[in-house]
Amino acid sequence: MTRLTNIALVALFVAWDLAVLPVAPGLAGPAAHAAHVHAGARQEKAKPLSLPAGIDPPAYKPGPNPFRPGEELVYVASWIGIPAATARIRLAPNRKDPKLWTAQAWLQTNKFVDLLYRMRDYMREDFAAESFAPERIYIRQQENRRFYEYRVSFDHTDKLVKATKSDHRGAHSTEYLSSNPFGPLSGAVMALSQPLTPGQSLSFDVFTGGKRFVFDFHVKDRERIRTPMGTFEALRVVPTVPYMSDEKLASKARDATIWISADQRHLPLRIQAAAFVGYIRADLVEVRGQVSRKSAAQNLR
Repeated sequence: MTRLTNIALVALFVAWDLAVLPVAPGLAGPAAHAAHVHAGARQEKAKPLSLPAGIDPPAYKPGPNPFRPGEELVYVASWIGIPAATARIRLAPNRKDPKLWTAQAWLQTNKFVDLLYRMRDYMREDFAAESFAPERIYIRQQENRRFYEYRVSFDHTDKLVKATKSDHRGAHSTEYLSSNPFGPLSGAVMALSQPLTPGQSLSFDVFTGGKRFVFDFHVKDRERIRTPMGTFEALRVVPTVPYMSDEKLASKARDATIWISADQRHLPLRIQAAAFVGYIRADLVEVRGQVSRKSAAQNLR
């Protein structure tokens, strides 16, 4: 069930860049582990980690923001047809700084899954309203009796990303060099803002708390799919992962497919990923902040 809820978390954050892998707690892989700095420890500061040679995600010009101010998307994840978790994603202008947008995501397993594996997760990301460049990320994970916090800061001048994980054992930090970094939600907004067409591929350098991924997204074709909100023309997208900082996660990567609305908004309608048995599917079931469910579905077309 741990695998089930981790995939649910991935899908329900509706971050393209997380559609394949779990955001599981714990330290990063062997290379990143050497860069961890324990709070209060006396040791030489490790050098920031770079991507391997030949992997260099490009910069993208932001297109129209696919989200409307204050709009909230609600997703339900199910495993072999059994509802397992619910998530809400909300984007709105930052109240303190009008130059920023704030994206928030909440995930919780349902009462049935809680009996086996209880998850209550929260993510907040602030990013520039015009460029979609991330400023900071905060993640809180509560899984059964375990509690983790992640904070990520982005220094675009020095091209430096600092990620800190905190738990009952203390704080551990890792620094990375990145020319075009994104968080899970800012990366999703940038990807969805692009003029997507079949045959197109995109690549993003994404930080999810204590881990780093490079995700490639391949727009395959158009399909007509039926969802709880109605029937839509959709673009079918297949993500791949050419690099991850935690080598242990490579064996856990599963086939995934994302369907987004084939209109200017490009909203994620469905995310499906292979599990140990069958598939996990997350469907968009409601768009809040609209007059009605019917009008919300019409506005997605």
